[in-house]
Amino acid sequence: MPDSGGHWKTLAEAQKQTQSLKIPGVFEEDIKRNNPIERLTVGQATNSGRKIEWLREVPSSVTALETAAVEVDIGEQLTWTDDVEYEEKEMTLRRCYIQRKLDHYLPGIYGTYTNYEARMLIESEKGLIRKLGARAIYADNTYGSSKQFDGIHALAAEHGSPLQTPWASGGNDPKNIDANEAGLSLALLRLMLDDMKHGVDELWAPLEIIRRMDAAYQEKGFAGLATGTAGNLAFLAIGYNELGKRVLFWDGIPLIRTDYLVPEQANTGTGGSSDLRALRTSGDNQYSVFGVKHGNVLNMEPGLTYAYGGTDGQGDLYKLVRFPELEDYDAGGMRLVNYGALLLGSSLALSRMFDIEDVAITV
Repeated sequence: MPDSGGHWKTLAEAQKQTQSLKIPGVFEEDIKRNNPIERLTVGQATNSGRKIEWLREVPSSVTALETAAVEVDIGEQLTWTDDVEYEEKEMTLRRCYIQRKLDHYLPGIYGTYTNYEARMLIESEKGLIRKLGARAIYADNTYGSSKQFDGIHALAAEHGSPLQTPWASGGNDPKNIDANEAGLSLALLRLMLDDMKHGVDELWAPLEIIRRMDAAYQEKGFAGLATGTAGNLAFLAIGYNELGKRVLFWDGIPLIRTDYLVPEQANTGTGGSSDLRALRTSGDNQYSVFGVKHGNVLNMEPGLTYAYGGTDGQGDLYKLVRFPELEDYDAGGMRLVNYGALLLGSSLALSRMFDIEDVAITV
C-alpha cells in the first residue's frame, strides 16, 4: 500500500479529504487561423436598408471617351459624342444567426465556479464568426443559396471565363486563372497580380501551397544557391509581422496562410453557367490562391469590404438579443444576429488562381 505520509492508513484515505482543483475556463483545441472576416476592412452600413448599390466604370465607354479625344486641323468641323455608361452593382445584406438557451439550473447551482452566460457568449461568437469566415470564401448567392451573399470565389468568377495560361485562347481575364490541376505557377501569379491595377495588399493561400513556398526559400532554394544557381529567390523574402512572427513575402506582398482555404473539387466554380466552387469530394485535392486589395467601399475605396448593419452600437459586428425567460423552459437565452455581405468596389481589387495541386512550384 502507498504510504499516506502520516496519520491516515493509506494514501487513498488521505485523498478522500481533498478536492480536485478545477481551473475555470476552456482551452481551445479547434482553432482555425486567419479568418478572412477578421482580415478584411469592415464598413458599418447605417440607414442603408437591406441593399447596397454602387457604380463601376464600363471599360468600353472609357475607351470610347479616349477615342472621342481627336486632333483637329484649322477649319475642320467638330463633332459631339455621347459615350459614357456605368455598370450598376449591388449586394444585399444576408442574415446569419446563432441562438442558445441557458437553463436556470446551471447558474443557480454552479455559479460560483463558471460564468455560464459569459462562456456561452464567447463560444457562440466563435461559431458565428467562423461561419462568416467560411462564407467569405465559399458562399455563392446564385449557385449555392439565395440566403447567402457572394464569397470571393463567386466574386472572382464574375470576371469572366478563366484564363488557363498566359498564352491560351478562350479565357478573357488574367484575374481569374485556372491552373489546370498543376503546381503553382509563378509566371501565372505574376500575370494575375499585374492585372490588379489598384494594387495588392495580401495573398491568401492554404498552408499546403505556402509550405511549398517555404521549402523553395528555406531548403530547395539554398540547395540551388549552393550549386551556383543564383537569383532564384529574388521575389521571395522573409519578414516579420507586428508580433515578431516570420511572414513569407512574394514580391513584397505578404503571403497569408489561412485554414479557411480548404481542399476543393477540380473544375468547379468556373463562372458562366457553372456551379459554385465545391469542396473536394473525389479525385486529387485542389487549392486556390487569392490576391486581395483592402478598402472600404462605403467610403468610395475600391477594395474588398465586409459590410454589416442592423446593430445597436457603433462597431458591433452582430446584434445581441437576450431572453430572460423562455416559454415552456426554466431557462433564458441569447441570440447573436449578423446582417452582412462582401462588397467588391472594383473588379481590379480581387483575383484568384484555382485548381492548384500540392506539388512543386513552377516558374
